[in-house]
Amino acid sequence: MDGNALPFKWKITNFTVLNLALFVSYGLFSLPGSFLPLYNLDRSISLDITGAILGAVPFCYIFMCPIVAKMLDRWSSKALLLLSTGLVSFVTVLFSLMGYIQHNLLYISLSFVLRICQGLLGGVIDVVAFTVTAKMFPNNIALTTAIVETSLNMAIAASPYIGAALYENVSFLVAFLVPGGAIFLLFLVSFLVKDVDCRKDQSEVNSTRSILTDPLLIFPAWHCAFSQILLNFYIPILAPYTEATFDKGAVFAGICLLINTAGIIIVSPFLGYLMDRFNPYIFLIIGAVTLPVTYLFVGPSPILGEMITASPTQLITVLALIGFEMPLACYPSLIIMNDIYKVRYKALTPSAQNLITSIYCGSFPVGAFLGVVSAGFISRYMTFGQSTQIMGFLAILQSLFVFLFLFLTLRLKKSSAAEKCGEETPLLRERPTSLATH
Repeated sequence: MDGNALPFKWKITNFTVLNLALFVSYGLFSLPGSFLPLYNLDRSISLDITGAILGAVPFCYIFMCPIVAKMLDRWSSKALLLLSTGLVSFVTVLFSLMGYIQHNLLYISLSFVLRICQGLLGGVIDVVAFTVTAKMFPNNIALTTAIVETSLNMAIAASPYIGAALYENVSFLVAFLVPGGAIFLLFLVSFLVKDVDCRKDQSEVNSTRSILTDPLLIFPAWHCAFSQILLNFYIPILAPYTEATFDKGAVFAGICLLINTAGIIIVSPFLGYLMDRFNPYIFLIIGAVTLPVTYLFVGPSPILGEMITASPTQLITVLALIGFEMPLACYPSLIIMNDIYKVRYKALTPSAQNLITSIYCGSFPVGAFLGVVSAGFISRYMTFGQSTQIMGFLAILQSLFVFLFLFLTLRLKKSSAAEKCGEETPLLRERPTSLATH
């Protein structure tokens, strides 16, 4: 069924279930992060191996997102949601039994296999949720996407604390068994979802190559990924830094990251509301200007000298500001990619929308993976302040590319208007025209 034609009550039902699905999907991604390193150390398993096990989920997201876009061209969105939630529940319950495996090599191997399965299935949930949401609310993509982003950020923020509480107060088994049971309940609730048709028309020309080879279409997704690199860069090196500098360890670092994520959660729905009413390119510019400057204060950067000194208050304040600014850098990307496609190719086809949404979804795990990996490498040779300074300089360079992108997009729109190609919205003066599929 056409998502936009669904009765409002079914739109809300679908939207609620999809948000819950994303919550549990991203919750599983970060759930073991707070206790699995400690559990594995007790088993004499190094942090490098544990990091690789935890990183398997976002790594699989990267490859799964474009595959799911193609699956949506042919398969029922409801069937994909039911299949992915049912299987991820089963896989999570299996992970709860890993504590009974005594042989470390077998334990590590099966941990990788199960985390890879979680990543593949989570990628399905991710793309289905974003794509179906865009189909149901084509004229409020920014707001609904921001609400979805809020759900997954709440999961990322809350699930490590839930996992740690279950692990410390009950057991390793229960830390995975309870989430697995919750996902099974979600699987049952997912039968209430009305199927939304995301399949392409038989007459539709394949748009994959045109999208993947168009730099203007890909750049917003890259900018989103780069912003996620910045967001995830300090996560693995924050606790050692706070321990060495302030004599405050993992608990304080966790509070800092929670405040960081809280900023994203607070700003997201308001930003989505505004982007549905004002030009999203404006918010992209604001994020490109403010985020690099703020990032230099994380360390703080050595070039700032005595302008600011490192302190717990300084760190919490800067991370809170980054939380407020991060949505400005990321969330306009999807609506801008759709807008550019409409300018260049006249109409946003179902297949193109599926692929664009999957690329946008994939940009988040790409950034998360690259951020964590680059932090581990750079921190070997530099202090916390020096490494975040390097990332701040790279962010400034990225902002220059943002302005180049805006210049090229403006030229494209002027050319399109001159040829009467159908896109009438001037860049930076009004919001893009409706992004509904034609």
